[in-house]
Amino acid sequence: MTGIDPALFRRFVPEIAHRTTGEVLAHPGFVGMRRRYVADTTSRYRIAVFPGGWQSTVYRAAALGAIICLHAAFDPADRATWPTLTRLKQSFATLDLSSSRQIDDFVARLVETGYVVMERPEADGRLRLLRPTETLLAWERAVRASYYGVLDALYPVPGYGFALVQDPGFQKAQAAASLTVFDVIGRFLAENRDMLPFHGMYHGTNVLMHLAIDHEDGQPKAVAGLDVLREGYGVSRSHLRNVLTGAEAAGLLEWASPNRKAVRLTPRGLATVDRFIADTLSSHDLTYRMALMRMGVDPDKPPPG
Repeated sequence: MTGIDPALFRRFVPEIAHRTTGEVLAHPGFVGMRRRYVADTTSRYRIAVFPGGWQSTVYRAAALGAIICLHAAFDPADRATWPTLTRLKQSFATLDLSSSRQIDDFVARLVETGYVVMERPEADGRLRLLRPTETLLAWERAVRASYYGVLDALYPVPGYGFALVQDPGFQKAQAAASLTVFDVIGRFLAENRDMLPFHGMYHGTNVLMHLAIDHEDGQPKAVAGLDVLREGYGVSRSHLRNVLTGAEAAGLLEWASPNRKAVRLTPRGLATVDRFIADTLSSHDLTYRMALMRMGVDPDKPPPG
């Protein structure tokens, strides 16, 4: 891939030698891996498997990650680390993805469905601490493995074995490390300005990513072909049209038929999706390396076994 913005080769965390967005985009296997990325990672967000049984949204997925990260970094002797609902909301401040009421409602749903437990600390019975149950942790390990499966295919040496075997110890180390780079995550989401409005739309990013994999065939995508999103993710036809209309207004897609029944991404739209994918893979490489450093493992050496 040519013409990649040199700024995309900048590390999210300068002192950690991780794969950058530019490196991922420039990888000769990136385009061929796009279809697998979309298929493997989005499948974990279907209503049937998403925690709480509600539609997955960016803020809900981020909330699940934050709950796990806060608990992983929890030190009972340090009140500043206690994983309270207030602290969860504070961790979201840099992302600007949801309201306080939305977080309240989603956490209540997670408690109701057995994904989160509210525990009363002995030191202060007025508070409730958020603890992810094994059901939520197992879901999150599978989600992480789907991203690392793609990274492992692109960079098989030294590979991402700890994530692929869904090791609980690695999960805890990575969650604690991820908590320290929430501001980095917020920054790279904000810098991809064309994608930013679609984070707030139910499956807005998924719609664009599904269009991106069809772009490989050089053929427009029939709108009816996006029914997989309606059936598996709870996206209505009217909402789907709203996403497509918004993408058209932003110059990310164009209608490929006079009856508005088929669409294709513009070059700008494809570049926007590809950057989002590469940003995500880069951040996962970063936190993988941070986790191994916490575990005392050399990230540049293959995992044992």
